[in-house]
Amino acid sequence: MQKLYLIISAAALIYLARLDSYGLYLLIAISWVYASFKEKLIKPAIWSIILFMLGFAIMRLLKIASDGIPDLFYVSIFLLEIITAFIGFWLIKYR
Repeated sequence: MQKLYLIISAAALIYLARLDSYGLYLLIAISWVYASFKEKLIKPAIWSIILFMLGFAIMRLLKIASDGIPDLFYVSIFLLEIITAFIGFWLIKYR
C-alpha cells in the first residue's frame, strides 16, 4: 500500500508539474518512485509527500483567503492535496 501511495503521488506531481517548472518536481517524483523500491526509504518519502502536499495546501489556502473562493478545479486540487497528506499520515501510523 505504501509503495502504491508513493508511485501515485509521484504521478500526480508529474501531472501538476506541467503547470509549473518541470525540473525540481520531476526530480522529487523520481525520488519517490525510487523510494518505493527501497524499504528503508519508504517512510522518509511518505513524510516528504506529507510535507509537500501540506505546503501546497497552505499556499492555496492563503490564496483563497486573499482572493476569495476560486473555481471548482482549484478547490478540487486543494482538497486532493489535503486528502493525500491525510492518507500519508494514515500510512505512517497504521502500516
